[in-house]
Amino acid sequence: MFTFIVEFLSLVLFVGCAWHAARYESRAFAQQWFIGAYLYVFIRETITQVALQTYVYAPAITRLGVAPAIVGLLWGGIFYLAYQFARRFTASPNFTPVAALMFVIAASLALPIEALAAQLHWWLYVNPAHTFFGGVPVIVPVIWGGGAAIFYAVFFQVNASRLPERGKLYAMVTLSPLIAAGHLLLALALSAGIG
Repeated sequence: MFTFIVEFLSLVLFVGCAWHAARYESRAFAQQWFIGAYLYVFIRETITQVALQTYVYAPAITRLGVAPAIVGLLWGGIFYLAYQFARRFTASPNFTPVAALMFVIAASLALPIEALAAQLHWWLYVNPAHTFFGGVPVIVPVIWGGGAAIFYAVFFQVNASRLPERGKLYAMVTLSPLIAAGHLLLALALSAGIG
């Protein structure tokens, strides 16, 4: 119901964050971040929808194969917002404080989206064990936060490398299946442990 809302907001968030990244970070940074994030989410969502089937999207959601085409843009935007907020809280050039803050911020940003999705049936969890906020499984915000931290871990390492800018983009594209695998393993471990 009203799936156009989440798709429209995903697109607006993506465009706004991509513009901000290109303007205030660099065009290469924006390409690496958002292309890498979209490929990672596309792979992750395809595996989730085909093999795991832990949740299903509403039939009206626009798809690319079985993965949500426009809603997939949401992940990169949420991760970028978490990154920008984390950088406001710490000036540390180290990976750990930024990743930890991104974990907390991404989980916090995802919670109202997930609660709205549960109420409007944008996507539904098949067998939610422990839920709160009207149907959001307890582990879902942790999965979002973990996704942000895993994505940033790879992004940080690629950006710290001596690769040229184009090589960093290719590295993010090449490593996106690894990011998806790491995030899926985290989700499976949390599902087995908690729910």
